[in-house]
Amino acid sequence: MSSKHLFTYDDPPNQRHLDQIVHLLQGHGVIAISTGTNWVFAADPTSKKANERIRALKPDHPADRPFALLCSSISMATSMTIIDGGAYRLLHRIWPGAFTVILKGSRSLPRVLKTKRAVVGVRVPDDKLTLAIIEHFGGPLMVSTVPTLPDGNHLTLGYEVQEQFGHGIDMVVDLGEELPGTETTVVDLSQGEIEIVREGAGDVGLL
Repeated sequence: MSSKHLFTYDDPPNQRHLDQIVHLLQGHGVIAISTGTNWVFAADPTSKKANERIRALKPDHPADRPFALLCSSISMATSMTIIDGGAYRLLHRIWPGAFTVILKGSRSLPRVLKTKRAVVGVRVPDDKLTLAIIEHFGGPLMVSTVPTLPDGNHLTLGYEVQEQFGHGIDMVVDLGEELPGTETTVVDLSQGEIEIVREGAGDVGLL
């Protein structure tokens, strides 16, 4: 059974569509959404079933590496991670944007995202529709980048995601726009220092 391909808009977001999306997420659903840079699979971070469904779509994803969290604000990120004053000032400069930041998880980090390192990647995207979905859901989303094609290229259009992964997800949420297909810049703050793990779309000059 193929997923639903939902064409929507973000100025303002369609409330009926937001209700449909959140209903799916609350029922262990997996959706594909834009983050402004690339496509990601997204789900309820407390859902073990959804976690397993995303892992089935990404068999090469390391078993000991948790998926990331997508939040709508720094305040929301503090609900599941530990952010001190120095980290807060840095996050205020780079979020929303193309930065994934590795932070220490707090006690409230969902079990399916906990590992021995007790850290998790977090991002606040610069994407109006995705931020509205997160706010409507009422908390962070568990996300993982949609896999690249065999030639290493990213899927940049919603119909491509639908064709490749529609069999394993419930919905592609699409504004009909082509994404850049770029990786985020990954920064590790879990040890109190700034460590650049991967340079990507986020301007490292902001660090």
